[in-house]
Amino acid sequence: MTTDAASDPLSYAASLLDAVGADREQVPADIALDCLYAAELLELAGARTESTPLIDGDPRASVRAAMAALGLIDLAAFANPPVLDAARAARHALRRLG
Repeated sequence: MTTDAASDPLSYAASLLDAVGADREQVPADIALDCLYAAELLELAGARTESTPLIDGDPRASVRAAMAALGLIDLAAFANPPVLDAARAARHALRRLG
């Protein structure tokens, strides 16, 4: 079973960010750490990560999709400090990915 954005956006975002963080071929270590940190924060907020591939093999598209998934959660959940901090870390990673 794979997690998708519609059924569990928090876990979907965490899984994508974890996948980007694990991509040592395309993602520099400092950016990977931002993504892994974001995934960890989402896990603290209740997400469950699953092994998932990058979207079209593209780290940028995967971070964008993770951020879009976070946009699907309700305002109260998004305002949870670990979720908000994860979104900031993902945004920072996306900026540096170019």
